[in-house]
Amino acid sequence: MGWSTREIAELAGTTVRAVRHYHDVGLLAEPERRANGYKQYTVAHLVRVLRIKRLSDLGFSLSQIAGMGDADGHPEEALRTLDAELAATIERLQRVRAELGLILRQSVPTDLPPEFGPPTARATSPTPTARSSS
Repeated sequence: MGWSTREIAELAGTTVRAVRHYHDVGLLAEPERRANGYKQYTVAHLVRVLRIKRLSDLGFSLSQIAGMGDADGHPEEALRTLDAELAATIERLQRVRAELGLILRQSVPTDLPPEFGPPTARATSPTPTARSSS
């Protein structure tokens, strides 16, 4: 059984344009053509499109996916690298959220670096009183 470009795109949950782009960038091999000239995609093509879509949805760029090759196994090293990058991004975003919370709660000006802390009220010393001579 074979599928058209539209059918394989629908089965994979993507667009015809995306499938054609995968061909253009070398991620997806061109299928054989039927006698009428239409492409006839196979199960192997569907599996490849599903893999590309899944890895892309996880955050891999198409060039990273191309670098992984066509291996059927999962790319453990690339997955671990992405996981570490995401952990670092999450940590950075949590720090930013904490800083934003401080700014919002204490009305800290945004033009000061966080290490300066919130402005404190100036210590006021009592004004000297004039002595009167008696």
